[in-house]
Amino acid sequence: MRLPKRYLAAVATVAVLALVPALAYMGVPPFNNTAVFLGVNVASVLILLTFGVFGGAFIGMVLAHRILANRQFTPYERTVLESLAEIRDRLDSLEKRGELIERRP
Repeated sequence: MRLPKRYLAAVATVAVLALVPALAYMGVPPFNNTAVFLGVNVASVLILLTFGVFGGAFIGMVLAHRILANRQFTPYERTVLESLAEIRDRLDSLEKRGELIERRP
């Protein structure tokens, strides 16, 4: 089985992006500058924050979908929906009565 080229390109990009902080932390000569070290730390925090937010949102959506996908109404919810329908019917009948009373001379 052969891997898609986009997948290999994505893995290579992540590997190169992970190599820069590793070289900065190890103090390899072009990356042993304090500014580079601080920049890598700031970028790492921002990237982790972004991944955390998107990952949390994704996990939340997956869990919510799994919980709510095959859900049936509980007896309590059925009772509440039935009583809501009864209230709507009563309000409609009261509105009709009110209209009839207003039309009378």
